[in-house]
Order: sequence, then C-alpha cells, then structure tokens
Amino acid sequence: MIARLWDRLTLYLPVALMALLALISYWLVRTAPGDKAPEAVALYDNAPDYYLHSFSAQSFDANGKVVRQVQGASGRHFPDTKWTEIEGFKGQSYGAGGVVMLAQARRSLTNEEATEMQLMGSAQVLRPELQLAGQAPRQRAVYRSEFLHVFTETGIAKSHLPVDIEYGRNRFRADSMLYDDVSQILELKGRVKADFAAPPPKR
Repeated sequence: MIARLWDRLTLYLPVALMALLALISYWLVRTAPGDKAPEAVALYDNAPDYYLHSFSAQSFDANGKVVRQVQGASGRHFPDTKWTEIEGFKGQSYGAGGVVMLAQARRSLTNEEATEMQLMGSAQVLRPELQLAGQAPRQRAVYRSEFLHVFTETGIAKSHLPVDIEYGRNRFRADSMLYDDVSQILELKGRVKADFAAPPPKR
C-alpha cells in the first residue's frame, strides 16, 4: 500500500506542478512584458519601466473558454534584468477533463524568456481531488514551501527550503526537494518524514 501511494504521488503531482508553472510563466511574458534566488535582490536597485495595480488577467482557448488566470495586488517590470515581479500572486490553470491547478505566493518573479520562475513566501500549488470517467480518482495534492524555483526549459523544479507535500490523507515533509521532469524523479532530501493515513475499513 505504501509503495503504491508513493508511486502515484511521484507520477502525478510533480508533472502537474511543472505544467501549471510553465503555463503561468509563459503567459505572463506574453501578456505583460519580464539566476539564482539571491540575485533577485538586485532588482530593487533598478527602476521599473511599468507598473500594475490590483490586476486580474485571463487567457482563453479558441472556443472562448478560460484556460488560465493570473491575479496580483501589484506588479512591476525591470527592463535591464528583464524580470517581472508580482506581489500577492495567484494563478489558476484549467486543463482538459476538468483538471484544475491553483498556485499562490506572497511574491513571484519570472524572466522574459519564461524559462525561470520563482514563487516566494507561503508558496503553494494545489490540485483538487478529481474524478475522471473510467479512471481511478486522483486524490487532492498540495505542495507548500517558502520557496519554489522552476526552470521550464530544463524541466527542473526545486526548493532549498523545507517542503510539505500532501497527497490525499498522506503527508510528506523534507528539508529540500528536487524534481527532474525528464527522468520523472522526485527527490526529497535531508530529514524526510512520511505520515500515512490508515486505510478505510473494508465493508
């Protein structure tokens, strides 16, 4: 049972996380023109060339259906570093078959090429429970950390800070995380703890 739950976690949740953050970072660059986390501090020494305030923007498919949405309390673009910063970031993505992904953080940064995105401060990515016809139900899955760093071009998602992962009623904690979308391997580092919920009683 434990092995099966872990296999399902590593199969679905990291792939969904990469898909959502790649869509949001690409869309931000297309609609509102933006290497390592410590270097982002240099943004405050540069003058932004435009600002956004209390904004909400949507992207639609060919049939007029909303496929993604980004909200922010404020935003600004830095022309020399090509980064776009959003305070009070919230993002939603709606995929085929009713798949929904939600992301939020106190602050987000994305570069102009949409190859790198950082979620900082109470960062969270949520995939609600989903029941698809003819498939086993996908349990609710959540990533939480103070920092999530995603590279859409290489398929890497990582955090050097503690992470908290929920999959259904099961919970995993680790000091840091590294996910490689090419190999589809999720690596939890440092002190790792897993809490598995007792299976429901048989009827």
